[in-house]
Amino acid sequence: MKDMANRIAFLIGKHLKQELSDEDSRELHAWMEESVDNREIFEQLTDVEYLEQTIREKYQTKPIASTREKLNRLIEAEDEPVQNIGNIRRLWLRLSVAAAVLIILAGAVMYIYKIDQQAGNGVVKTGNEKQDIAPGINKATLKLADGRSIVLDSSTKGQLPQQGGIQVSNKNGQLIYAAASVNNEGEDLWNTLSTARGQTYPVLLSDGSKAWLNSESSIRFPVFFKGDLREVQITGEVLFEVAHNPSKPFKVTAGEINVQVLGTTFNVNAYKDEDAIRTTLIEGSVQVTKGIQWKKIRPGQQAQVLPDEIKVAEVDVEKVIAWKQGLFRFKEDKLSEAMKNIARWYNVEVVFEGNSANVGLSGTIPRTAHISEVIKALSMLDVAARIEGRKLILNAQ
Repeated sequence: MKDMANRIAFLIGKHLKQELSDEDSRELHAWMEESVDNREIFEQLTDVEYLEQTIREKYQTKPIASTREKLNRLIEAEDEPVQNIGNIRRLWLRLSVAAAVLIILAGAVMYIYKIDQQAGNGVVKTGNEKQDIAPGINKATLKLADGRSIVLDSSTKGQLPQQGGIQVSNKNGQLIYAAASVNNEGEDLWNTLSTARGQTYPVLLSDGSKAWLNSESSIRFPVFFKGDLREVQITGEVLFEVAHNPSKPFKVTAGEINVQVLGTTFNVNAYKDEDAIRTTLIEGSVQVTKGIQWKKIRPGQQAQVLPDEIKVAEVDVEKVIAWKQGLFRFKEDKLSEAMKNIARWYNVEVVFEGNSANVGLSGTIPRTAHISEVIKALSMLDVAARIEGRKLILNAQ
């Protein structure tokens, strides 16, 4: 229930900010057509007056007994009735409290404070003139085989330079390489797609495989896959959905490790500031190799490549891939770890004062939220936060 609620909340938030892609719009419309309740929920949550009233009520609510309980109420949000929403209580039960909170944080705030968002998660000011930082955006840089670079975003449309007989285009914020139906024996042409901090971007490769780049990541790939192996190289974090081809395995190289598959969905986290390179399997089967060591993992498992060994552990897949769904999902994470994701997405430097680095964080926050919403969540954990330029300074109270 919560996963569907989070997804619908995310789509309605994008609708409120007029950022829906054609595919998103079709998905949201299909959900609305499923029931009268769903349509009523949509109409309620896109009513500006209702949103303004509801958010005021939330921010004027009297403090409850525990700050941790308050955090759980507002962010983690258990599936229970919302007592202060009255006549649409049954609708919240259908969509779940989590969705209502996400939409209010991600969408309604835009109306109430009339945030003037600038491209590239710049510093912005809300209606009360407090400094804020906007979230990241869908943007990347494509480096062609001849050395030229092209900046891509959701507004970049149409065809890009053809390479090796393969037509390249950018549509609805996705880089697309035309499917290759004939064997190309020409020159090997490699492209590199990269994202900076506060950026994310998807690419459809010529074999039909899809890759989603998280912030501060890159993927180097051939315009056309030749021979009996499909190989790409990555940095940072990339989620793959590999087109099945038994005669042509797909290989991902990240530093010293290799991940090899025939067709599957998996996430590779290879950020340099992490203590391990992590490959998480969503479906299918993969083999992770480093030197002479190797491990095969099953769906729901994660291979952690450490300096001296490869460990395999069961993990919460939804938490691992939450970034691709437009969410931050935390579960008893230390702030020192959780803030790495926040820092990349908002392009900030996080400074820990006192014991704040060891405070635990659980809950879900939409990646569409401004950093002021993150600060509100932290305050419920008794962690004071302030912004100084591009520094987010935390102090445990």
